[in-house]
Amino acid sequence: MKNSSLSYKLVISFSAVLVLLTFLVSGCAKPSVATGTITNVTMSKSIAPDSRPVDPTTVFSENATAFYCSFIVSGFPAGSHLEVQWIYEGGDPYSENITGKNFVAETQTAVIVKEGRGYTNTAYPKPLLPDYKWPKGDYKVVINVEGMEKASTSFKVE
Repeated sequence: MKNSSLSYKLVISFSAVLVLLTFLVSGCAKPSVATGTITNVTMSKSIAPDSRPVDPTTVFSENATAFYCSFIVSGFPAGSHLEVQWIYEGGDPYSENITGKNFVAETQTAVIVKEGRGYTNTAYPKPLLPDYKWPKGDYKVVINVEGMEKASTSFKVE
């Protein structure tokens, strides 16, 4: 009986060590594009020095000086390529006649310079044209890393 009790304790101890080792190894995994995340995607009227959103909104005026998008980047390897697409989905017949729906109005790229987690932001400024007004309607921001869509958000211009 003592041998079976000892064997049982060894099996339980070995199993516990194996489970603990699995958690330690998975916790130390290298950052990857597949497991990296983009979270807290927020549109706002401006951005703080630490890239956090100031005056969050999902509705902008046609006279807005820029659209700002703030988000948290986490778990990507340094050197990963980030791409942000600003898309006019439609809503204004005149603009849709020129661009069509789901028009990619602006594409911005950047390289993630260090691993870890932190806020970053992007902005789409109003074109420097006299009396320019943003087309009214629906817009979308899509954030890709190495060609994989990781997040998106929508907003309106009224």
